Amino acid sequence: MSDKEMPDKDASDKIASSEQFNAVLMSFIHDIKNSLLISLSSLETLYYSLETFKPELKDNVYRIQYELQRINNSLVQLLSLYKMETHLFSIQADQYNLYDFLEEIIINNSLINEKNDFSINMECDETIEWFFDKDLIAAIINSTINNSTRYAKSKIKLSAKIIDDYLQICIEDDGKGFPEKMFVHPDSLETAIDMQSGSTGLGLYFAEKIANIHHNGDKRGFTVIDNKSQLGGGQFKLLLP
Repeated sequence: MSDKEMPDKDASDKIASSEQFNAVLMSFIHDIKNSLLISLSSLETLYYSLETFKPELKDNVYRIQYELQRINNSLVQLLSLYKMETHLFSIQADQYNLYDFLEEIIINNSLINEKNDFSINMECDETIEWFFDKDLIAAIINSTINNSTRYAKSKIKLSAKIIDDYLQICIEDDGKGFPEKMFVHPDSLETAIDMQSGSTGLGLYFAEKIANIHHNGDKRGFTVIDNKSQLGGGQFKLLLP
């Protein structure tokens, strides 16, 4: 065997080491996610117990819960994107009733409704049924709602309807709307990152990737953002074929 045909041991070792590191990293992320979910559950219990004993502390608990939920959403997105890149990802689509699905999401975001002078409302026909990956779509909606609470004044609207053979799930708020630079559609995670503003663009990038893997024939899902919300602020649309 010539030198050119000899396997590169250093390269093989580096690949093996990289794979081991990725496996350990993913394991750590899973552990962090589990701890976050336990913490969020405990915080919700604490939030309601303060109603009687220390109502003035409820806003502090809400802020902690909000930040932990943001971290959890980001970890879900990172795990999914990693699995896509390493070909470990598979979509688990099934048929769901949209009214029940969105109602469950609102219940899971119940602390938003509990916050003083803040509300999240739903508009959806009770008969709509659609095929999609429940966990992935819920991750997109939860992340978007979580982000909307940062900019909305007092209202968020969650709605769903069928338009031109697409299911459109829409999240609107009454804030100032998306800044102009957000309307440049990122074609990769690198172009989505804005170090000056501190925004990673991960949420929109993740939503677009997940929408794209939902397909029906030659139709694929996609996302749209604009400032045409009926509430006067920003509007995020997720369209699934």
